[in-house]
Amino acid sequence: MNRKRLKRSLAATGVLAMCAGAHAQSMVTLYGTVDAGITYTSNQQFTRTDGTVGSGHGWAMTGGNLVPSRFGLTGTEDLGGGMQAKFMLENSFYTGSGAFVQSGAQFNRQAWVGVAHEHFGTLSFGRQYDSYSDFLGPYVSSNSWATLYGSHFGDVDNLNEAFNFNNAIKYTSPDWNGLSFGGTYSLGGVAGDFAQRRGYALAATYARAPFSISAGYLNLRNPLDAALGGENGYFGDFACSNASALYCQLQNAQTLKAYGASASYAIGPATVALTYTHTRLERSQYFANATNPRGRNVAFDIGEANLTYAATPFLQLGIAYIYNIARVDGESSSRFHQMNLGANYALSKRTALYGVAILQKAAGAGLGVDPATGAPVNYAQIPNLPNSGSDRQLSVTLGIRHNF
Repeated sequence: MNRKRLKRSLAATGVLAMCAGAHAQSMVTLYGTVDAGITYTSNQQFTRTDGTVGSGHGWAMTGGNLVPSRFGLTGTEDLGGGMQAKFMLENSFYTGSGAFVQSGAQFNRQAWVGVAHEHFGTLSFGRQYDSYSDFLGPYVSSNSWATLYGSHFGDVDNLNEAFNFNNAIKYTSPDWNGLSFGGTYSLGGVAGDFAQRRGYALAATYARAPFSISAGYLNLRNPLDAALGGENGYFGDFACSNASALYCQLQNAQTLKAYGASASYAIGPATVALTYTHTRLERSQYFANATNPRGRNVAFDIGEANLTYAATPFLQLGIAYIYNIARVDGESSSRFHQMNLGANYALSKRTALYGVAILQKAAGAGLGVDPATGAPVNYAQIPNLPNSGSDRQLSVTLGIRHNF
């Protein structure tokens, strides 16, 4: 080999070594979930061609039931001294059509970048889920086996993460002998009004097997515009753009305030979990009228008890009871009783079959409005499904979930 060829060979070897070193220090992962199923719903309200309102059974292909259908990129780079740079970009989509869940948002679930240290925690910047939902969400059945239809009333307490924070700064501590905590602050970005669209959340967890407990607080100004995408962008349970949304404008409020606590205890193959949340929507436009244009306050107290049982290494069974009570300015009250039943069978580490049944019964003064008379009525509405034409509703979902 002549000297010129030797130099080229050494140079190539050096480039390969540099690439190998860079590969060892940084990593990017493409990941996601595809989830699809068939959902049956009883007493589903609809409008006839003559303008009258009726109710009947409904069948629909649904997606993102057990886990949101999504794809994302996440990555880390080793910066030395126990520090890493990290990022995450994640979007969700409708399995049946392939369309983005939130049009106009390329990464509607998460889009953030930050730094992490093994001893000091993680600091991140961008569109993120708040610390309150992160710490309390794992205890409720809708985030484990009961699908999004098994969440609390309209997911008004955000434990099923109906919304996330834009323009957010988030800190999450490492695990210090079972104790961890976090905080999120969202900048409103409105000139002349620092408080408008501002949000913040605080939460902490203490976990020592077989026991864990968490508590947190969430405060969000102008929730409809700050986190829910506004009149045209909001796609959740109370969205006015959703023709079947019964409680349109409920979350169009001046402020959303929520606090809660959760605990769980594992006994062999069984885990029992309890959750309580209190959510207050101040000056909700749902109650606005000519004599009271500013709206009224409504508060929700929600309790959930659930049991998860690993019958075999492949079969998980679950049962949950959820009690939702809503009080308007401390006066009239409406109640929603909900039962969740579910089974999840793992075909492999990535693929699972699931079946979930949800039953809801409404009682009390009624938060719903009769479309014909305008009078308050007790209409049931299982979260994320069209409202019932009566005070009760049943849904059954069978589906498949695959992670990649």
